[in-house]
Amino acid sequence: MRVLMIALLFAAAAAGQAASGPDQIHIAWVEEPSTTLTVLWHTAGADAPSDVQYRPAGSKKWLSGKGGPRNSGTTGQLHEATLRGLKPSTKYEYRVGGPGGAWSDVYTTRTAPRRGRPASYDVVFVADTGMIGREDGLTTGTKQVIEEIAKLDPLLVLLGGDYAYYNTDKRCGTLDNTIDAWFNQMKPVAVKAPMLPTYGNHEIFHGEGYEPWAARFPTPEGFDHRKYYSFNVANAHFVAILVPGASGSEVPQAALAWIEQDVRAAQKAGYQWIIPFMHVAPFSDGSNHPSDLKLRAQMGPFMEKLNIPFVLTCHDQSYERTYPLKGVPDNIQAGSTSKTCYPPKDGTAWVKVSPGGKMSNINGKFAQWKTTPAPAWTAFRDNTMHHFARLRISGDAIKVEVFGVPGDGKPPVVQDTFQIRSSGCE
Repeated sequence: MRVLMIALLFAAAAAGQAASGPDQIHIAWVEEPSTTLTVLWHTAGADAPSDVQYRPAGSKKWLSGKGGPRNSGTTGQLHEATLRGLKPSTKYEYRVGGPGGAWSDVYTTRTAPRRGRPASYDVVFVADTGMIGREDGLTTGTKQVIEEIAKLDPLLVLLGGDYAYYNTDKRCGTLDNTIDAWFNQMKPVAVKAPMLPTYGNHEIFHGEGYEPWAARFPTPEGFDHRKYYSFNVANAHFVAILVPGASGSEVPQAALAWIEQDVRAAQKAGYQWIIPFMHVAPFSDGSNHPSDLKLRAQMGPFMEKLNIPFVLTCHDQSYERTYPLKGVPDNIQAGSTSKTCYPPKDGTAWVKVSPGGKMSNINGKFAQWKTTPAPAWTAFRDNTMHHFARLRISGDAIKVEVFGVPGDGKPPVVQDTFQIRSSGCE
């Protein structure tokens, strides 16, 4: 009875939000990030127009953008509109159309710096969020993680997968209702920063599915129906790699060939930073989701061959970072034992950032370590907090700051920080 009441309350809240105007508003980059923005939103009725008004921040004159319906499983209608001909590195205000000619609130976002040129900007990576207010009490950090990311106001948010955990949280009734609620809880971030995803085991294997989520997340086309894709921001090239785990963790050979071709083309074009992100971790000493050794054997030499300085992963409910490694998997050696700074030639650091709000159903808390003391390849680890990472990208360096969120309302702390410097480290 209690579960039914909660589901009804969720449905009523969603209906009330939709009835008062557009909801699930979020931003994406499908085309060139420096001159376009793709806006999505939901309305309760299918007859609402797919209209957007936008203007450079501070301007008084609204410009008009026209979109159309986007097929998805939501009730009502999901709308999508791509705004083109925008100026790079520019703040824009926008609002989206609702029923009866009404408009949403006005939100502010911004375009990316000009493609191919060095620039300074922030990117956040977060995963394993869960839904606020789970009955089992496991999402102790979700609300605060979302709020803290919104405060940092990054240009871009990379999502690592495992979003709603629908198999253990059915308060909203259906999967599509749950996805609706997840996008609404992400509003403080989603209305300001494009969210570009990859997907985890919970989107692929646990009664959810790639298609329902991909229908809500526009991305560049990439390869294999957008399971693998890339995009450029200033002098950085981001690559989303589908590694959901649970079965067949290795990347298919056709996809691996596409990734290599894509990365080498970006390097040839002069992009200084190549930043892959994926769900499953090849290096993980957590007991809930330990190191995927098949993936390590495949991706370790692959990333080393491509001279990738670090890879963003998640999946296990803890934070870990390796030293930059070479010789994976059979002759693992640290290219440097510095804790703070590495030139790209030192090898590939594997950075596992989790959880972004939800503790594990396996043990009901953060992951416990399998090895004490930590493995020799470990530069830093923590399993006492929720985590997200901020990448501070500049012309010749990336500074990675990993925030720990206690989940009790206390301010977040920067638990770990390191830099990749193209000019070398002192």
